[in-house]
Amino acid sequence: MANKNIKKYFKYALGEIILVVIGILIAVGINNWNQQRQLNSANVELRRNVIKQLEKDILEIKKYESDLDTLQNHYLHFLDKEHDKNKLKPGDIVGTLLFKLNKMDSDTHLIEMIDNATLNESKASEKLLNLNSVYKLYLDEIKSVEELIFSTITDNLKEIERTQHWYADFITDLVCNDDCYEYLKNDTLHKARMASLRFLYVNGYGEIISALKNDLINYKLDLVTLGDE
Repeated sequence: MANKNIKKYFKYALGEIILVVIGILIAVGINNWNQQRQLNSANVELRRNVIKQLEKDILEIKKYESDLDTLQNHYLHFLDKEHDKNKLKPGDIVGTLLFKLNKMDSDTHLIEMIDNATLNESKASEKLLNLNSVYKLYLDEIKSVEELIFSTITDNLKEIERTQHWYADFITDLVCNDDCYEYLKNDTLHKARMASLRFLYVNGYGEIISALKNDLINYKLDLVTLGDE
């Protein structure tokens, strides 16, 4: 200052500050770029894992649809309707119709994967969020129909318990005697309840499952088409 060099030192200090700020901005930019790169890489891996899980879920639904087709033929058999005899499983018919809840095992792994992920702003991420919401809605619908089917089966068993003398032997030994078969095949009220159960399975539960399968297939195709966007 004594030599009147204050302007020189001020310019030097200002230059140092600018260099430090520029260095910080570059470091922040590199860090943000690296974080975004890691996020994008994680999202690509997530998309691939979701596609694999979709393939598993679709396969499981197709297997259940096959089981449901067998169940449908069991009901048609006892309702004296046209059916495919080759799809009947004689040793399992009575138990299946009277007290077994035939439901699809719902796998929530896909939902958990998306819920626990940090998504970027890509089109694939938007598609994943839509898939997640749709899947949850379907599972809620499936659960509601399952509860209705279970309630209907329970009410039917209570009616048999209340009115049929062979119920105690049947529920103990799980063997349907002649009186049991006679009741199942010919009792008008029981057949009406069986018709209602068939309707719930095929026209209620089955249609929801089929719609879910078709939507999952479409989401899988969309995610494959989007690639690593």
